[in-house]
Amino acid sequence: MNSETRNCQNCSLKFVIEPDDFSFYEKIGVPAPTLCPDCRFQRRLLWRNERTFYRRACDLCKRSIIAVYPASAERSGPLRQSSSEASEATPVYCQKCWWSDTWNPLAYGQDIDFSRPFFEQVKELWNKVPAISIQNDDGIASTNCEYAYDWAFSKNTYMSVCGWYTENCLYTYYACYDKDIMDCYFIWNSEIAYELVNCGKCYNSKYCTLCFDCTDCTLSYDLRGCSHCTMCVGLRSKQYCILNQQYSKEEYEMKLKGLNLGNRDSLTAHMKEFREFSLRTPKKFANLLKSVLCTGDNLITSKNSRACFYAQDLENCRHTTNVDGAKDSHDCNNTGHAELCYDSVTPDNSRGNKFSIFCWKCTEAEYSNNCHSCTSVLGSTALKHTSYAILNKQYSKEEFTALRTKLIEHMKKTGEWGEFFPRTSSPHAYNETAALEWFPLTQEEALTKGHRWKDDVKKEHIPTKTELTLPKTIAEVDDSILNEIIECAHKGTCNEKCTTAFKIIPAELQIYRKLNVPIPTLCPNCRHYARLAVRNPAQLWKRNCMCTGTHRNKEKENIYENTVSHFHGEAPCPNTFETSFAPERAEIIYCEQCYNAEIA
Repeated sequence: MNSETRNCQNCSLKFVIEPDDFSFYEKIGVPAPTLCPDCRFQRRLLWRNERTFYRRACDLCKRSIIAVYPASAERSGPLRQSSSEASEATPVYCQKCWWSDTWNPLAYGQDIDFSRPFFEQVKELWNKVPAISIQNDDGIASTNCEYAYDWAFSKNTYMSVCGWYTENCLYTYYACYDKDIMDCYFIWNSEIAYELVNCGKCYNSKYCTLCFDCTDCTLSYDLRGCSHCTMCVGLRSKQYCILNQQYSKEEYEMKLKGLNLGNRDSLTAHMKEFREFSLRTPKKFANLLKSVLCTGDNLITSKNSRACFYAQDLENCRHTTNVDGAKDSHDCNNTGHAELCYDSVTPDNSRGNKFSIFCWKCTEAEYSNNCHSCTSVLGSTALKHTSYAILNKQYSKEEFTALRTKLIEHMKKTGEWGEFFPRTSSPHAYNETAALEWFPLTQEEALTKGHRWKDDVKKEHIPTKTELTLPKTIAEVDDSILNEIIECAHKGTCNEKCTTAFKIIPAELQIYRKLNVPIPTLCPNCRHYARLAVRNPAQLWKRNCMCTGTHRNKEKENIYENTVSHFHGEAPCPNTFETSFAPERAEIIYCEQCYNAEIA
């Protein structure tokens, strides 16, 4: 079987389907995709409202809650900018009510109508069945995690997205097996951490990116096995270094004290200095840690996986992002321990899920949403410990098998089989979803492309503290800060879902004090977007190694002078690679051979 180049039916760009891709599609019984990998990813992200929350009441217990669904809008609806055409709202239950046995989702079951498109019938069913307020397992396997999205098996996690097995985690995106962390992005097996991006096995560290097995490190990039290093780049097994200069323990502590990084003004000045210093040091084309036969970026202990990003423990995967363990799975995101899954959102601990959304611990959940510990469910929602159900109606195994075969033939005729749910089925507007972060669009662009857009609700906060009146150091802050309303320095003028103001909670104040960091001047959403600016995109560009050899052309800017001779001598390096660093970026990007010669 040969590779094929096809045109994406959404963006019209060309994409390639490789022979092993065709083998995978044949193995799981689906046709080859009609959309390119980026458009497939964007379409799935339309189902993830990760940080636009609304105050409303639980429709069962009537308790006041926050939810990803506003009280006044229906869960699915036609394309529009307002909710004036809204149909009857879908019931929304708090986590405890939704997970309880006080209601039966099978009571909503309906027969298949073979005279109509299946997606229409699925949408009608899902609009009737109660939805969970925020996707997590609070009160079931987690404790005090009510305000976390897509979170499980954790304790004391607050306003964080996508993770499991954490304790005392705040304002973080993608965390696994961590404790006492705050304001981090893609972090695992770490403890006492603040503002870390793409880091693992770090302790008592802050403001670091791409650092692993590090202790007491600050404001550093690409460190391995280091301790007590500050403003350093590309070091291995070092300690007591500042700006890559070696010091004795006593000298290091004296110079670190002189940096005064606990003062906001001094910290800001040294952050700028460090960014300039970091740009003068080569970066490896991709962070593929203990991974073989892989392409993508930020992959850990993975093998034979292509175009995958921000993941660990992958095997034979394609086009996956934000994954903690997967095997033989394609086009899945924000998940862990998935096997033989395809084009699905968060198929945690599942096998054989296809075109599913938040189906956990399932086997062959197809075109289903929020089903848990189920086997062979199709077009269903909110089922738990159920087998052989279509549209929430349960059948015998034989009846299910016959109906599924007939339904697949019907969906092939309507063009639905093998396609993920259309954008019009999503309950969220484009600017409410994670799609906005990975594929930014203006309101005009989104509406032109057929997405919905929701106008922002004006905030009525009255700040009691501003950037100018906040103490410069945490030592100046007493517990009264917990009663203050702090104005975000962006004041809503950015495009970062700014909340315009925010409050400090006791758990985060403890972390600020423990790590000696000043109170932030940006709201949690704006801080999240600042970390997104550090994160590389889930895209690849073919580029040449930027190593110019032993001869340095001093007339060109951004040329690094090698410290040792490389395999290519004085001539420029001939190696090419796929990298998530776009060509217009300012960083100096080296291939693995040249990078290892300089850094390792």
